[in-house]
Amino acid sequence: MNLLKMKPSPSSDAELVVLARRVDEQLITLQTGAAGLVRFRGLDPGERAELPAAPEQQAVIERATGEPFETFWQKYKRHARRDLCLPRGLLHTQWEKWRDLQSKDAVKMSLGALAGMGISTANVPALAVAATVFLLNVVAKIGIEAVCEGCAEEEPARDKARKKAADDEFNKQ
Repeated sequence: MNLLKMKPSPSSDAELVVLARRVDEQLITLQTGAAGLVRFRGLDPGERAELPAAPEQQAVIERATGEPFETFWQKYKRHARRDLCLPRGLLHTQWEKWRDLQSKDAVKMSLGALAGMGISTANVPALAVAATVFLLNVVAKIGIEAVCEGCAEEEPARDKARKKAADDEFNKQ
């Protein structure tokens, strides 16, 4: 797999197109290759224990983050689900309208998710491609439900925790 040689945080439409093209190329390779599964330990009740594997992308993620793929996936999925699973998300809107996701918009969402996770900017383009490929591979092979399961129920609790943290910070001042 080739790591991208570009600015750390793609800001132009042309750069997003390049990343989306990489995603599409890697997805085609995954679709034509032998199917594998990645097992997850310590999942929340009701979550799938296996998802379709994307070994090259998982290796890129592990090298770039220095953490096991399943740890990264749990954090990334929390961010991605807001855009993919909740009605106000761009990817959710695309899915509802066309039952398809555009790679370019998925890459844009991944870039935002990675920034929200505090990922080093030097690693962001390659990670955005790898994470987007894994996410789209899961959606294509298992369905959006594999990612969105339980999201709508979890979001109100997450919003309440964010509001409490903001209120606590305000009260400290």
